[in-house]
Amino acid sequence: MKKFISILLVFAVVLTLFGCTKIEVKTLDQYNNSNPKEMSLLTVEDGYIVNEKGENVVLKGINLGNWLLWETWMGFVPEYTEDWAYYDTLKVLFDRFGEEKTNEIVKSYEDNFITENDIAQIEKLGFNCVRIPFWYRNFMTEDLEWLAENHDDNKGFQKLDWLINTCEKYGVYVMLDLHGAPGGQSKNHCTGKAGRNELYENEDMLNATIELWTTIANRYKDNKTVCAYDLLNEPQNNGGYDGDYSWPAESEDAVSRTNKVYDILYKAIREIDKNHIISFEGVWSTTVLPNPQEMDYENMLYQLHLYDSEKGMIRYRVDELKTARKDWGVAVVVGEYNNHECEEYAQKKYEKNDISRIKWTYKTYNAGETWGIFNKQVERIDIKTATYEEIITFITENTKTEIFNFNAKEMAILR
Repeated sequence: MKKFISILLVFAVVLTLFGCTKIEVKTLDQYNNSNPKEMSLLTVEDGYIVNEKGENVVLKGINLGNWLLWETWMGFVPEYTEDWAYYDTLKVLFDRFGEEKTNEIVKSYEDNFITENDIAQIEKLGFNCVRIPFWYRNFMTEDLEWLAENHDDNKGFQKLDWLINTCEKYGVYVMLDLHGAPGGQSKNHCTGKAGRNELYENEDMLNATIELWTTIANRYKDNKTVCAYDLLNEPQNNGGYDGDYSWPAESEDAVSRTNKVYDILYKAIREIDKNHIISFEGVWSTTVLPNPQEMDYENMLYQLHLYDSEKGMIRYRVDELKTARKDWGVAVVVGEYNNHECEEYAQKKYEKNDISRIKWTYKTYNAGETWGIFNKQVERIDIKTATYEEIITFITENTKTEIFNFNAKEMAILR
């Protein structure tokens, strides 16, 4: 009998080592996590995120993609062109319906796509952090003028205020992610408008980005629910583009320009907020980021996005993060990830090495069942021909999370 038990134990160990352990798949109502409700100012010490008690904190989060910056590939608007972005959608709506009705469409979507019920659900699922992708147009016009003279009346700040206050109620930290800087920090459509990457060569765009970040820092410098400022999403993500400013991500042209802008933004924010963590993203490696000790940077979080679906590359990138933490004393995070068929393997690597990670993403339309925790297939609505009333009706009937399909298998892997 003892020999049989020993064989079973060995078999269990082998299954664990090769990632073959059975995953418990739960229904949505079986998740009942509760986060601590006293928020703590998070800082970085010796390569780890810590709270005010000096305890290590691992961020296990979810991105709120496609909310304040629509991404067509996982949205309800047709992909009229390969690079159709939020800017293009807004232009069609403005041209057809004018500013007031376009704002009503956007407000209806934003108010329904993420609600307090969603933040409560995020807590129940076991997440302790959300990363919130936004772009300059949430706060400014295309001409880089503030939407309101008083920032309290600015709909972008009103939405961030609501999110932060709601997340505090549920013990969920908020990472503020500038997904689309003025002029664009890459040519990718996820910046809100494809084909630009003008931030690094246009002084007006850079100054507007500085003004946006310093205003955000001044507003939230004492807020403990805000865990980090993620300065630029995927800078120099220029793969597949050509022409002016299409530098390859890891080239000297790209790296030098990105790190110069990072330095300018870091120093501007630190004049106002010396306490919050600042995150730099490396595209697609930590080796493109500066040594913070040489630059006198403090309280830093270095970030990679991992969409690799091969174990060797996942292991390689995780090792890069570990090296950055060890050699430079920065905390590390996988700010976006979807590792597809290797998701379970990647999750174990993150967990074993105490690496913070933020899943992409919470909700999707028309992206299949692998990209969101909640997904929904819809017949895309043609905004070029649909009436204003049809668009509003579509949004009110198709945005609430309760009518989306829960990805129970994916959630079980994330544990």
